[in-house]
Amino acid sequence: YTHNWPYDPEAGNTPTPGIVFWSVIDALVLILSMGVVFYFYGKLDRETVWEGQAASAPPLATIELVDASRPTPSQRATYKYFAVAAVLFVVQVFAGLAAISDFTGFFRSIGVPLDELLPVTVSRAWHSQVSVLWIAVCWFGASIWVLPVISRPEPHRQLGWINALFWMLVVVAAGTLVGVPLGVHGLLGEAWRWLGLQGWEYVQLGRAFQFLLYAAFIVWLIVVVRGLWPVLRRRATWSLPNWMVYSICGIILMFTAGFVAGPETNFVIADFWRWCTIHMWVEAFFELFTTILVAYFMYLMGFVNHAVASRVVYLAAILFLGS
Repeated sequence: YTHNWPYDPEAGNTPTPGIVFWSVIDALVLILSMGVVFYFYGKLDRETVWEGQAASAPPLATIELVDASRPTPSQRATYKYFAVAAVLFVVQVFAGLAAISDFTGFFRSIGVPLDELLPVTVSRAWHSQVSVLWIAVCWFGASIWVLPVISRPEPHRQLGWINALFWMLVVVAAGTLVGVPLGVHGLLGEAWRWLGLQGWEYVQLGRAFQFLLYAAFIVWLIVVVRGLWPVLRRRATWSLPNWMVYSICGIILMFTAGFVAGPETNFVIADFWRWCTIHMWVEAFFELFTTILVAYFMYLMGFVNHAVASRVVYLAAILFLGS
């Protein structure tokens, strides 16, 4: 299992010739594969894609349209998403400073025993878990905001779904911030795992809040599908709105890996699925969704046309998911 990790020569955990050989082969295959991808990407006739771009790109960013536009009820409802994300970002930065000071002893040197009031197990858990939460909240808000731009009119009772999703996220964030220190200090008794923390990096939040976050992702998918339904019915399989739905489904699927580990689970199995949660949920499908949404914003603002934006998404899907 260890496969030379962690590195510990005194315990006899040293790399075997096979490990070195296949590590070199993996690196060469990765470089070759990236070269092939960029070769075919470069061979595409980009000039024909850019021709006539001004006529094909939607003039969303013109001064006249921006001045005349008025946010829809669902777009106004996203403002609070970004406000909460900003607060969580500040909390994450503060938690990171607190975690660092536990090693440097800065606050103790000025007479503030912060490490006693806020142990590193708490500040480190906040720093890693809250980062995922505020990023997720930002993309929730951004994707919901763009829905009325893509498709009108807004679905019936869409605002209720959006507000329900917001309060689900607030409960998850507040529960994580409160539950982690209570769990670390042993104040939750047998409920420590459900309402406190599970102890796995990036899956620190209590299991109850984890289930609620999973439900929030499903509600997010429902909101996006409802908002894009007139566009999805056109059956343009690889259009950008469809890609948004595909990536959200992937995010939900990969998040299920975080439910495998339990108190009695073998560490090898538990840490493997925790790794899967981090690298496939956060670093693969969330990155892909980021690319899709940014590409669509650039398309809507007239910077690129749909073909260019779609091509970038295809490349991102190959690099993020294919690797």
